Amino acid sequence: MKRPMNTPPPSGGAQQAVQEALALHRAGKHELAMQRYVAILQQNPGNLDALYYIAVLALQQGQIDEGLKVIARALDIGPPQARLYNLKGQAHLRQNRDEDAFDSFSRAIATDPAFPDAYGNRGTLLAEMGRREDAVADYDRALALRPFNTEDICNRAGVLAEIGRFDEALAGFDSAIALMPGLAPAYFNRGNLLVRAGRPADALADYDKAIELVPDMAASHSQRGIALRALGRLDEAEASFKRAAELDPKLASL
Repeated sequence: MKRPMNTPPPSGGAQQAVQEALALHRAGKHELAMQRYVAILQQNPGNLDALYYIAVLALQQGQIDEGLKVIARALDIGPPQARLYNLKGQAHLRQNRDEDAFDSFSRAIATDPAFPDAYGNRGTLLAEMGRREDAVADYDRALALRPFNTEDICNRAGVLAEIGRFDEALAGFDSAIALMPGLAPAYFNRGNLLVRAGRPADALADYDKAIELVPDMAASHSQRGIALRALGRLDEAEASFKRAAELDPKLASL
């Protein structure tokens, strides 16, 4: 789920109160934040910012049905907001209601064609539905609006790799790493791509960096073992596989 700080700033007479509640929300003080949001609604039942953030908080706490009820209330009050449809789509994803999620993300885009989160979320859903070319198109739209978003860059690169556009995928991971050198998943995924391209030595360097950044990422240790095995460094490969299994027993069979 997109974090609440990615959304537009609240507006209207209750702006300061919403900002104070949002600061508590971002700090992880969820109970206090909820109390503040509710107090705002008691003063102004039609405050869309408070309703939106209550719905965000409900989804973060796994209360999906409650979150959807709050979203429906906000949409009934209007005017329609892309962020509400986008959040509704995220809620439907949590319920495994992919078609409903797709419809909600599309409604968000129709409401505001310049809302990048909805393109990124719909792109991820399209990729999961096997519609990879459409997914790339949505990531392209998201990045045209928000060029330096590493999540969209990495997701796009992953889909490009799946459809065999390896050079573009590699360039995507390179771009993400240049923007955020501490982004462990980018190194991990670039390593996977390099293994597929027959470059295990280069992949090993990426897995080592991913492990340096996130030592307990079991998949990095497992994939590191695969790269080492391809390089004929069997004892080191066995040690990596053993470490991966310690972190995630499901990897013990590799």
